Amino acid sequence: MRTTSLTTLSGALVCAGLSACPPPPGACDPSGTGSITLAFSGLPAGVTPTVTLRGPSEQTVTMDQTLTVGSGNWVVTAELATASDPVVRTVYAGRVSAPSFCLRPGAAQTVDVAFEKVPTSNRLWVGNGAGGTGNLHGFDSAALRAAGAAASSWKGVVAASRVPAFDREGNVWALGATVSDPHVARLPAAAFATGGAVTPDRRVRITRLTCIPALAALAFDASGNLYVGSSCQKEVYRLSASALAGATGTRDVVVEPALTLGGFTSVDGLAFDAAGNLYVGDAEAEQVVRYDAAALTGSTATASTRLKVRRTTMPADTSAFGPRALAFDRSGTLWSFDFGANLLFSVSATDLAGAGTRPVQPGVRVTLPVSSVLEGLAFDEGGGLWLPGAAGQVARLTPEQLTVSTGPGAPTTPERVIRGSDLGSAADPAFFPAPKGLPLFHALP
Repeated sequence: MRTTSLTTLSGALVCAGLSACPPPPGACDPSGTGSITLAFSGLPAGVTPTVTLRGPSEQTVTMDQTLTVGSGNWVVTAELATASDPVVRTVYAGRVSAPSFCLRPGAAQTVDVAFEKVPTSNRLWVGNGAGGTGNLHGFDSAALRAAGAAASSWKGVVAASRVPAFDREGNVWALGATVSDPHVARLPAAAFATGGAVTPDRRVRITRLTCIPALAALAFDASGNLYVGSSCQKEVYRLSASALAGATGTRDVVVEPALTLGGFTSVDGLAFDAAGNLYVGDAEAEQVVRYDAAALTGSTATASTRLKVRRTTMPADTSAFGPRALAFDRSGTLWSFDFGANLLFSVSATDLAGAGTRPVQPGVRVTLPVSSVLEGLAFDEGGGLWLPGAAGQVARLTPEQLTVSTGPGAPTTPERVIRGSDLGSAADPAFFPAPKGLPLFHALP
């Protein structure tokens, strides 16, 4: 039989038992049970929410229901919910009416979770390099499924330049608008609910940069650290997730990167594979440089692999393609393009393995029409690859087209071309969310 004893310590009563002890004044009594009712709203039919309750026990709820649970302190969190789509999914974020509360014995608590569409989701985003209206355009999945002219479903001016990257909440991270002020800016997803001007709510400056143009590429790793490439400094820096989170409001946060990677001729593209290895496209040196995940934990790192993607199989031919933007597909194959040759090419996962400096042959070489202006690439949910076409166009290659090599005499005609009615020159395409199975920070389950 459990007993409770009371002893005196410094004039205060101290309870030496457990369940029979009354809770201290103001504490949340854990000695009984109560009920929690979950009510969801805002989701279309077929989209299942996932809400987690953590307290004396842990519960996962996917529908409206009432639970009998232990009393005590509870925390409620709503996961992002996604609606399926063959091109790009729609994401819904849940707003919890009572994210934390004390459930007292015999009490009943109702928690409403209202879901709203994340404004940046269900769109292909492209920078507007030259001409047209606005410097950022978003095409929704309906426009992307229908070839031909299409007005962008979002068009506006953002206080940042090209090369966007998304975090998991759909916020846009982009390079600073002025080359003399090297910084990374966060554009909040909520600000994209309507077209117009979008200004940053966070800015992070990199203090070591003294040259222009200062910044050239962005990529998140799986932990939310942001890697930034400098085209003039010829280096790559890591901005920690904590440094990014600490940049509140519109004030600048000056950051000396904890990791610096150097030894490049140019920094034209960054990408992480599924194992967390970092790849850097160095177009001027005609090489892809790999840094193993284990090497990215210190303040400096040494490249493990430098690959030259050879133009021909002739032993005497040492010329290679100059890789720029980089993207992995679901199989682990790396894709890039050579701007001058108007050519898209792949490097297999097998060729990416190993160490040292060596030449490799492209797995697939896809020649594109001469009117194409290659400035980035992005895979969709169906495995198709989107890239800028001629002025005012964004084009899609099917998964089947990505298996067949073509030459200059018979270039590949994209399966689909979207002609933006108010788009000048498209650049840096990116989807939010990224497709399932891709090694991208914003690839949702």
